[in-house]
Amino acid sequence: MHYTQLFRQLREARELSIDALASRAKCHRNTVINVEKGRGVKFDTLADLMAKMGYPPGSPEVRALALLWLEDVSGIPFSRPETSAAATKEVSSYRRGAQAAARQLAESVSSANLTTEQIRLLAYAAHQPGVLAILESICELVESSAEETPQLKVAEDK
Repeated sequence: MHYTQLFRQLREARELSIDALASRAKCHRNTVINVEKGRGVKFDTLADLMAKMGYPPGSPEVRALALLWLEDVSGIPFSRPETSAAATKEVSSYRRGAQAAARQLAESVSSANLTTEQIRLLAYAAHQPGVLAILESICELVESSAEETPQLKVAEDK
């Protein structure tokens, strides 16, 4: 089912015409028509219209509409079981990698005997993409210079 179909069914279930809903929501009737025709609308618009129809934000109807809208705008079929299984697998794979990285970071910090100020600086750097990019460049420079030992020529080598 498409979110536009569900939206229309929910509007009709509340016995609201397009004009009545537009009047309640204090918007132009074309806004409601745009939703039902599948024209690009923001989710905030849908959520506002759903609230004006009397559906609470966390209701099953709003959740179903949100999922269908997200499927439409992203092109990812979230409601299919195989998509959900693949996403769950990817999330668990990411978590394993993140946990291993966190353990490695904790070991590195404790073995380096860092001060509180140094740990604070690391935490700051972790939240600043620019600082991380600079550190990455420095690491690459240090690693590449360590790998390349210059060929020193003596005066006799001509």
